[in-house]
Amino acid sequence: MVGELLPEMVRAVFAGHQGNDGTAIKWGQQLGLRMGDLDAYQGHGSWSMPQGALVTWAFIMEGGVQINALGRRFSDETSGYSEAAVPVLAQPGSIAWDVFDEPLLKLLRGFPDFRDAESAGALRVAPDAAALAAIIGCDVDALQATLGEIRAGHTDAFGRTFARSLQAPYYAVKVTGALFHTQGGLEVDDRCRAVKADGQTMPNLYAAGGAARGVSGSGAAGYLAGNGLLSAVAGGWLAATDIARRLGAD
Repeated sequence: MVGELLPEMVRAVFAGHQGNDGTAIKWGQQLGLRMGDLDAYQGHGSWSMPQGALVTWAFIMEGGVQINALGRRFSDETSGYSEAAVPVLAQPGSIAWDVFDEPLLKLLRGFPDFRDAESAGALRVAPDAAALAAIIGCDVDALQATLGEIRAGHTDAFGRTFARSLQAPYYAVKVTGALFHTQGGLEVDDRCRAVKADGQTMPNLYAAGGAARGVSGSGAAGYLAGNGLLSAVAGGWLAATDIARRLGAD
């Protein structure tokens, strides 16, 4: 189903719940229900390899970067962690290196997910650019040129403007792109009742959370942190409220 509906993520690591197996969509198809935004999903461009732990995007927003196996950056990382999965997967070997310095390491250690990744051996330390190039396996001159672009006030070819440079020692984590969950699903009305192909609602069938169409729109770019939880909590409340009303009426 990923290959059919989300072909750009077919090589992504699945980092979501094992219960997210597409059953609700298959049921909906059998019942002739309407679907929406089946190409929508939450991805992530910073899933540590091979440890399988999340490296939070906070380090990017505070000045960190992603560098590929050739020693080059390949995107404006600040565009968002969900849409970052695709450009990471497009790199050689479908991997990139999260690169940051001491102040950002202190920031990252405030996040449980990063502490899990570090305790699993994901963090690499380089005293200088040559050592970082050896870790990445790239040409040191190419890496030096990349690091040289990360400086205060500089706007790069991708449109990202940096507030400061990164200072040695450097820290690096090998990552790939991950798929956490889809955001599309069964079309629902304002009570979270499932909608049939003809636009009418099913009288006794509700959908919420991962089973229902979310609020992100299409693709990955519309995803914002908490969208999945928002759909689950609010959709569950709407469905339960309507069920209680109907039971009370009966």
